Amino acid sequence: MPHFLVSGIAELVSDVAAALRENGATVVEVVDLADVSKACDEAGPGAFDGYVQLPASFEVQGGSVVQRVHHFFADGVLARFPAVSAALPCLTPDARLTFVLGLLPPEVSTDDDVAARAALVRILGHASRADGPEGLRVSVLESGTSAEEIAQTASGRRPASGHRADGYAGDSYADWRVEILGLMSVEG
Repeated sequence: MPHFLVSGIAELVSDVAAALRENGATVVEVVDLADVSKACDEAGPGAFDGYVQLPASFEVQGGSVVQRVHHFFADGVLARFPAVSAALPCLTPDARLTFVLGLLPPEVSTDDDVAARAALVRILGHASRADGPEGLRVSVLESGTSAEEIAQTASGRRPASGHRADGYAGDSYADWRVEILGLMSVEG
């Protein structure tokens, strides 16, 4: 029986968990990204056949649009990274990592913002494949994807719609990793 970790907004987690259970899976539900590490520690290495990372609860803060966008990226989008880092050791070989993008309030959301958030999540997908278990498959789904579609994608029963990390150019994630690390310079 497949076993999944699902994190994000409580209502979304509940809906996706129910859809996964309808497909014969067991699910650990986490509604705070900060608690993913605890759930993974409790589950142990290789416990999950997949991790579904849904949009998280987040309240945009700041007195200006620049401050609100900064807060959203610093404490919102980038909060996905430590949660995935905690989850990777708990995934089985050939596991599936499914990201679902979120929405920002209209006053701080622009086409550039949407593209930037999607790019950061795809970068996280690449990094996950570089550090994750052998055969890790990554999908990035658009916001508004139904719970059933998310469950089907996470279970490998349907190809992902929207962005996919599986089909990115270049098959070697070790090469990708070297390329990313090569962008950094060491000051001495």
